[in-house]
Amino acid sequence: MPQYAKPLTLNKGVDNQIQFQFLNQEQKPVDITGITITFRLISYDGTQVLINKALDPMLPATGIAVLNVSSADLAPVDPQKAHYSLEIPVGDFDFPVFVDQNAGARGDMNVVDSVLPSFVPSSTVSIPTGQAFPNLAAVSEYGLANYTYTTSVIETDNSPILTIQATYDQYYGNVVIEGSTQVDTEWYPISTYTDLADISDTIGYIIQGYHPFVRMSFNSNSGAVFNILSR
Repeated sequence: MPQYAKPLTLNKGVDNQIQFQFLNQEQKPVDITGITITFRLISYDGTQVLINKALDPMLPATGIAVLNVSSADLAPVDPQKAHYSLEIPVGDFDFPVFVDQNAGARGDMNVVDSVLPSFVPSSTVSIPTGQAFPNLAAVSEYGLANYTYTTSVIETDNSPILTIQATYDQYYGNVVIEGSTQVDTEWYPISTYTDLADISDTIGYIIQGYHPFVRMSFNSNSGAVFNILSR
């Protein structure tokens, strides 16, 4: 039972519905009333069945049925290039559905993350020790003078967008986001935030452009900075 088909796509994170129409050798619709057609999503190397479901009849007299795959069905399936097959019972036998004009019984199927973005975990950015004024505990030792300290270096992997989040507690001073083309070389300012006064909040920053290495520089006379995250 041939059926013209092209590479199909299943999108993770949402419900998917794909419609099939079954045709005979003369390209005429086949009545599939009362027939259970089985769909299988198969790994690209052919060693694993990832999803096994029956098609739902839609207009069975004209050979139309649909595959309904929920987001929960796809949750355990990683994004990948895969194959699919269709199996139809005829009398006492189960036959493959040929999905192309070359009598191929496997079609191409892509499982993708195009609807929802892939989750990218945040990385913790530290404030290296040995600097003069990294937190509130140093106030009593150094007094209310201006001290400059920096975070560890963030490697952007040449990504055009980097986000940073920092939490402040009674912070007074300036913040500069700096970039560099090489580690431990000359740093240049990307964004500058001056005259911050008594800031107790979590603030996010978006850095755009080509900056292979990024760090935050703090020039402060009071307050603390902690829980710095980047991604």
